[in-house]
Amino acid sequence: MFQELKNQILKEYKKHYPFFQGSWKSFSSKDIRQLIDLIETNQNERVSEKWIYTHLKPEASEKLPRKDMLDIFSKFIGYTDWEEFLFKHQNQSKTIIADNKKKSKKTSTILSITALILIFGIVLYVSMIDKKVKTIEIKNQYTKKPLKTEDFTVYSIKEGKKSPISVNDSKIEVHEKDEKLVIESPYFKKQEVDISQTANEILVKPDDYALVLKTFIESDIKDWETRKETLERILSDNLEVIILFKDDLGAEYLNKKEFKQKLIVPTNETRKMKIINLETNQKQITFIRIRQL
Repeated sequence: MFQELKNQILKEYKKHYPFFQGSWKSFSSKDIRQLIDLIETNQNERVSEKWIYTHLKPEASEKLPRKDMLDIFSKFIGYTDWEEFLFKHQNQSKTIIADNKKKSKKTSTILSITALILIFGIVLYVSMIDKKVKTIEIKNQYTKKPLKTEDFTVYSIKEGKKSPISVNDSKIEVHEKDEKLVIESPYFKKQEVDISQTANEILVKPDDYALVLKTFIESDIKDWETRKETLERILSDNLEVIILFKDDLGAEYLNKKEFKQKLIVPTNETRKMKIINLETNQKQITFIRIRQL
């Protein structure tokens, strides 16, 4: 099944780059980068070059890769996850085997047709259940407005395993057979919900301090005195700030005083910051991780 997944990934890649007519053996470093870019653009997922060299380039694999990576590539070729891919292809194999047995044994025509109809009905029924999805929109609990897609991440929890879900226009599509969802964001409280008890929207509670900080980073507010007083109040004296440089070129560590100086008077550098993680002690912000865009 993993070999079949690799074949399907290659076919999908050729749809985007039809001039490539080779195999995984001839898949170049340029092709690898282009495949990584496709997944990042279409699914907002990150795959490393090393993983592709380790698991996709070789003609045979000694062991099955991690499931979260199998889910990412299953989504890339049009499935919801690795389980759906397995289900569809294993049932195709079962149908082929059933047909071959029918021809070789020349069993009764009536019994063969009945058996095939029964198998088809079961497969169709299970497939319909498997495809039953619901669309859910993520909204701010107070304003009732949809959250910006880039401000939060949604994960499905199935059998204790956590897998990211694609978000489009603040909406997600989930299988009703899934167990739970977890919504994480640097600007909103972490929330876990049971899909079976969820209608067509989920309301998440904002983290007030995080939103204030976000406003200071992105806005052109010139009242530096107000900024100074507010930052002094919401930032812990033991604040730790990590700023990750663009293109993974390193990181910078700042304390409260140094971070305040960057935000009191807004600059172009400040507006290129994006908060990716934030922690509080219920009263003040104690830790911030920022990416430099």
